[in-house]
Order: sequence, then structure tokens, then C-alpha cells
Amino acid sequence: MKQPILTVVMPVYNGEKYINAAIDSVLNQTFTDFELLIINDASIDQSLKIISSYTDKRIRILNNDKNRGIPYNRNLGLREAKGEYLCWTDCDDTNLPQRFEKQVKFLQTNIKYGGCGTWLSRFKDDKVYYITKALENPEEIKASLLFRPATVPNATAMLRLSEIKKYNLWYNEQFPISEDYDFIFRCSRYFDFSNLPEVLYQYRDSDTSIMKQFEAREKKSFEIQKTIYKIAFADLSINPSESDFWVHQSLCSQRIFKSFSEFTDCYDWIKKLEAANRNNSIYDTKSFEKILGDQFLFAAKKASKFGMATLNLYVRNSLRNNWKIGLENFMKLTVRCILKHDKFEFRRT
Repeated sequence: MKQPILTVVMPVYNGEKYINAAIDSVLNQTFTDFELLIINDASIDQSLKIISSYTDKRIRILNNDKNRGIPYNRNLGLREAKGEYLCWTDCDDTNLPQRFEKQVKFLQTNIKYGGCGTWLSRFKDDKVYYITKALENPEEIKASLLFRPATVPNATAMLRLSEIKKYNLWYNEQFPISEDYDFIFRCSRYFDFSNLPEVLYQYRDSDTSIMKQFEAREKKSFEIQKTIYKIAFADLSINPSESDFWVHQSLCSQRIFKSFSEFTDCYDWIKKLEAANRNNSIYDTKSFEKILGDQFLFAAKKASKFGMATLNLYVRNSLRNNWKIGLENFMKLTVRCILKHDKFEFRRT
């Protein structure tokens, strides 16, 4: 029997509310040469009944004997996949009709890439309220993964399975959260990623969504992410103290700074990372410095409640380091600092 070009893996646990929409968004793709591997993780609602009602021969169902969690199911998907490529889709999200066609075409055309993601939209009650615009440049993606777990949104990722097998890459089943960040980070050390610059995946912001279940567990997530940071810092020949880890996490998170010194500490840490990369050449210098400038702006937004002191420090040090200050970002930060804004909202679309 001819093997499919693509395997689509959908882990399911108690997803009865939205699973029809999720499955339909896969079956209605313009690209049709795929298998849909649905992993029922011992659901106790009507999920299995709904899944079993589909008669499309591209659907293959695996039933776990007990609830095993997301990392296990991702690895099961990697082991069971028959396609040349693999992508994920969650049981409460939806895919735009051309997602598979466009990602498969990209990977077939660009052999040097081991994976690609897309932009994604977040929606609630059928209304989009936020769009994640992911980077395209592979060197910037690699550098950005030091700071941003969703640089390649895992839900949108399509992987070249030959590369995954070549480097023996798996999800860490000891990580109940952040397993996707760990996986993508380790992949990026072996092959290039890109992201298609358009929304092809729709993430549903619901009480049952995977992200929603874990977004409040910041401390646990930090302990796991430290294991990722350790690898990156070792590459840069940095032996971090516990306080260094906290500064780095403070730089990466959306938590608003409580004191101005947190902002200055983040700047000092950025400069340390810059110097370490110049000495070790882990990241492309131009790409790394662009990401550092972006991260400094991100930190400045979190320090806007300290008013003009924040704006002055941001402008002075950005100019000193030749970090680009875009007019739009400058104006937005200026307004935030004038108002001493103390929130970090999602931007509206």
C-alpha cells in the first residue's frame, strides 16, 4: 500500500466539545495525501464515539489504555507516523484549508529545512483577538529560541521525519509542560526552521485547551526551562548563577517589572549574552544582535510604568549598541511611558 506523504497527529483527551470542527478542518484540506492519526488518551467523555463515527479511510485511531499525557502522545505520534512529513493539530483547534498544501510545498522546495511553522491566530467565541507573527529567518529563529518558547509555534510545526530520525530527537516525557519548547530548541541545534508568514492555524482559547491548562504554572515551567537554558548557556561558555537564571526568566516572561533595577539587570544580562556570543560564535552575529534589540524593547515595555527613565535608558542604550529603533515601536513605547502603563496586554486585531 502506498504510504502517505504526510501524517497528521491529533492527541485527544476529553475533546468532545470541539473535536468535530478539528477533524473536519483536517479532512477538508486542499492537500489530500495524508493520514490522520488520532490518539485517544483514555478519554472519559464522548470523544471516542465521535471519532469512530467518521468513515474516512485516512483516519487511523490509537487508544491508550490509560491517560498518558501530551509528551507520551507526541512520541507515540513520531513512532507511528507513516508519512515523509509530520504535523500536529490539537483537538480543539482548527486548520485553514491550505495549511498542509503550503507547508508540504515549502519543505519539498526547500530541502535544507528540517521543519516549518506558520503564523497562528487565537480566537474565542469565533472572534480572533490575537495573531502570533512568527519569524521567517532561520538564524533569527535559532537566536530567538533562547528567549521565546513559541518562536516556532509547536501546534503549527511540520517536521521532516528523516531529520528527526537521523538525530534521534524525541519529546522529553519527564516534562509535563514545556516539552514542545525543549523539543524545538533541540531540533534547532541540528537543522533549520522557518515559518510561513501567514495565518494557517487557529488556536481556540478555551478552558479545555492544552495551553490554558498550563499557562498558570509559571514556577514549574521555569524549572523545566532552566534545563533548556543550561544547554544554551553552556554553548556560550556561560556558567550561570541562580540569580542569572531568574534575570533571564524575567527578561523572557510577560511579568511586569516591580522595580527599575529589574530592567537594568536585564540590560546587563543582554550585554553579557552578546559578549559571550562574540567570543563563541554560536549564533549568527547580525541575527543575534537583532534579537537582542527586540528583547530589550520587550523589556522596556514591561518597565514602562517607570516613565521617562525607562524611555531614556532604552533610547540611549539602543543607539549605543546600534539596535534598530523603529518609529512605530518608539512612539508606542513613548505613549506607554508617558502614561506609566503597567499592563502587558495582547494586541487586538
